[in-house]
Amino acid sequence: MTEMVAGQQETVETPDASREELTLATEVMQSMVKTSKGFKIYLPNNPLLTRFVEELNEKMGKHLSLYGEYRLDIDQFELRYKGKTVYENRDPKESMAFKMYSDGIRFVIFSEGLEEYELCGFLEIVGKDRPSDVDDDIVTLLWEKNFPHLVTVLTDDFLEFDADVGGHVAPSSQQEKITGIYTAYSPEEIPPSPLLIPQKILTLSDKETDWLRKAREADEKRKPLDDVIQIITSILVGEHDPVVFGEFVGIMAKLAENLFNSGEVRYALNITWFLGNLARNEQIPEANRAEIDRALGTILSPDTAKIIARTIDTSELLSPDKLRDLLLIFGPPAVGRMCELLGLVEKMKMRKVIIQVLCEIGCDAPEVFIPYLSDSRWYLVRNIVFILTRIGSPATLDSLMALISHREVRIRKEVLGYLERVPDPKAKTCLLKFLRDDSSVIRIRALQILASTRCTFALKPILALTTSEQFQERDIMEKKAVCEAIGELGADQMLPLFREMLTKKYWFNKAKEKESIICAVAGLVKVRSASAAKLLEEVSAVKGDEIRDIIIQGLGAIAAESAKGVAAP
Repeated sequence: MTEMVAGQQETVETPDASREELTLATEVMQSMVKTSKGFKIYLPNNPLLTRFVEELNEKMGKHLSLYGEYRLDIDQFELRYKGKTVYENRDPKESMAFKMYSDGIRFVIFSEGLEEYELCGFLEIVGKDRPSDVDDDIVTLLWEKNFPHLVTVLTDDFLEFDADVGGHVAPSSQQEKITGIYTAYSPEEIPPSPLLIPQKILTLSDKETDWLRKAREADEKRKPLDDVIQIITSILVGEHDPVVFGEFVGIMAKLAENLFNSGEVRYALNITWFLGNLARNEQIPEANRAEIDRALGTILSPDTAKIIARTIDTSELLSPDKLRDLLLIFGPPAVGRMCELLGLVEKMKMRKVIIQVLCEIGCDAPEVFIPYLSDSRWYLVRNIVFILTRIGSPATLDSLMALISHREVRIRKEVLGYLERVPDPKAKTCLLKFLRDDSSVIRIRALQILASTRCTFALKPILALTTSEQFQERDIMEKKAVCEAIGELGADQMLPLFREMLTKKYWFNKAKEKESIICAVAGLVKVRSASAAKLLEEVSAVKGDEIRDIIIQGLGAIAAESAKGVAAP
C-alpha cells in the first residue's frame, strides 16, 4: 500500500490555521513517519535513528512553542490537522491512522512541554506491529504509560465527561477529568481498577468483510522483504539531508547486490531501476544524483554479473529492451563488468544488446577494454575488438597490433577491420603484415583495403609478392586482387607489366594464358585511364573469341567508370 504524507502538494490556508502553521504541522508528520519507520529497522542506539528522533523532537517543540498544541483528528485511514490531511495510508497493517481508529481513538493531542521519551513511546506503541496473541490495544498501552503531555480522546469520552457543555470536549483537560473521578473517592472508597473494554465495536458490512478477507490473504502472501524495501525507498524519497541521503543510497545499492547474490533477482532489478529513475529525476539535487550514479556502479560485481547472465540465458525476466535500460543505468563505471557479462551470456540477441551499449558508453574510456584483449575466450576478444572498431579510437592501436598474429582467424579478421577504420597512418602500415597471413580471405581483404585507401607505399611490397614462388600457387581470386591493387596504386606506370601479361604466350597451357588475361584486365580496369583502354583495344584485335570477350568486358567496365567520373560533381 502507498503511504502518503502531505507536503509535496501546495499548502492551502484554512479558516483555523495559517499557511505557515499547516506547513510546520506537515513537516512534523513527515518526521513522525520517518522516525516510526526507523524504529522498525534500526536498533535503539543506531546513530541514524538518533538523528531522526532529534529532528522530530526539534520540529515538534517548535510547533508547540508557537501554537500551544498539536492535535490530530483520526479517521479510518487519514490523520488531519485542523481540517488538512497530513497523513494517509490505506494499508490496515501499516497505517497508523487505521490502528488508532480501530481501537476507538478519535483525537490525539500533544501539548506544550512534551518530552522526547513521550514522543518515542507514542511512536513505538502506534507504529510497531504487535503479535496476534497480545490482547493489549493501543488505548491500554498508552494508559499504562500515562504520558503527561499526550492525550487521547476516545469515541464516547466527550459524552461521559462533557455532557454539561453540550457535548463539546476540551481535550487538553481530559486527563485531569479522568484523574478527578478517582481522587473524589475517600481512600476507603477507592474502587478497584476498572476493566478496560473497547470504546466502540465496529459493525462491518458484507463488502467491508470481503475487503478485509482479501486484504488478509494478500498480507499472508506478502514477504517481509517488501516491507523493508518500501520503508527504505520511502525514507530515501523524502530525505533532503545529503549525508543521510548518501547513506541510504549506499544501503539500497548494497541491498540490491545482496539480493542478486541470494537469488532474489526480481527484487534486485526493481531496486536498481528505482535508483536509475531517481538518478534521472531533475528535481533531485545534482550532488545527490551523482551519489546515486556512484552507488549504481557498485551493484554489478563479478558475482552479480554471473547471476544476471544466468537469468538472461535461462529465463524471460529480462527482455532486450529491459537489459539495455539496466546496462545504461549501471553506466560507464561498470564498463569492465559489462565486458565480463558479455563473455558469459550465450544468447546472441542479448550479446548484441550488450555490445551496442558498450559502444555507446565506452567511447570516452577505450582503455578500459584493453585487459580483455588477452582473455582466453576468443569470442570475447573478437567482440571487444569489434567494439573498439566501432569506437574507432587510435588509443588502443598498440594493444591491437599484438593480435595481428593471433591463432584465431576470426580475431585477425576483426583486427583488420579496426585497422581499416582507424585514421592513424600507423594503422595502414600494419596492414602490410596481413599480406602474408595464413588465410587467403584475410590477404585479399588487406589488398582491397590498401587499394581503396590509396596507400601508395604498399605498391612495392605488393609487386614483390608477384615474383614469389608461393604467389604462383595462389588462387586466381587472390591473384586478381593483387592485380587490382597494383592497378589502383600504380596507375599508368603499370601498363608495361599488364601489356606483358596480356601478350605473353603459354603454348602448352591455355588455362594459364586465360588466367593471366583475366588478372591483367582486372588491373587495367582499376587504372581507369584512356591509355589502359587503348591497350585493351590493341590486344583485342589479335586475340581469339574467348579472350576477346574477356577484354571487351574490361573495356565496358572502364567506360562505366569513366562515365561515373564525368557525372560526379
